[in-house]
Amino acid sequence: MKTYDVMWRPQARGDLLSLYEWIAEQADPDTAYEYVSKIEAHAAALSSYPERGTAREDLAPGVRTIPYRRRTVIAYRVLDDLVEILAIAHAGRDLGGAFN
Repeated sequence: MKTYDVMWRPQARGDLLSLYEWIAEQADPDTAYEYVSKIEAHAAALSSYPERGTAREDLAPGVRTIPYRRRTVIAYRVLDDLVEILAIAHAGRDLGGAFN
């Protein structure tokens, strides 16, 4: 079975950091760390089956999304042997602005 490398774009890392900071403020740092760590693990699992997400050509060419716990969406693109994590949206944030 083919496996893909998973790479995070700077914007996606920034989204993850912002989410961490928000959860840490609303709850506590341990809860925030656990949540974002699980998002990272969920994204890393795309290395074995990246096509499982939903195609979102309405956002940008080649973009796919996959939910995490119903409140967070991971936007990514599959390129040759690479899964590129593009953005993280939480609690209904509009992903459309991430691709302008």
